[in-house]
Amino acid sequence: MEAFLYLLFMAIVSFAVGTIVWVAVNRFFGYRSSNARLFSFLLVPVAVLAMDFAILVAGRWGYLVGAIPLVLIAGYALYYRFGNNGAYYDAPAPSDFKRAESSKSRRIREAREKRQQQREAYKEASKNTGTAGK
Repeated sequence: MEAFLYLLFMAIVSFAVGTIVWVAVNRFFGYRSSNARLFSFLLVPVAVLAMDFAILVAGRWGYLVGAIPLVLIAGYALYYRFGNNGAYYDAPAPSDFKRAESSKSRRIREAREKRQQQREAYKEASKNTGTAGK
């Protein structure tokens, strides 16, 4: 049972280290840039293996060494929840985001609006001449 819990701890710590390195690389090089992708592919496995090695070498202090990335992740979560001048609460609602409209959708929408305007103009003209509904 202890071996299973140790492996579970190592997996959680490895995930935390990978997340920390990925966030740091994307923050430094820019999100979705080619350099960020390259360094993510290189640095995340190296950092995870280095942390796992450090935990194994630490001996009886291994759990304490492994807790460092977990504390960092908890710190990130608390900072973005309570710190950052309340930016967590200032985020716009997901329904406020507007999707980008493709050119085809824009043409269809403009044609629909034009037809609607023509119908309204025809109804107005028919109303004025008294031929509406005939």
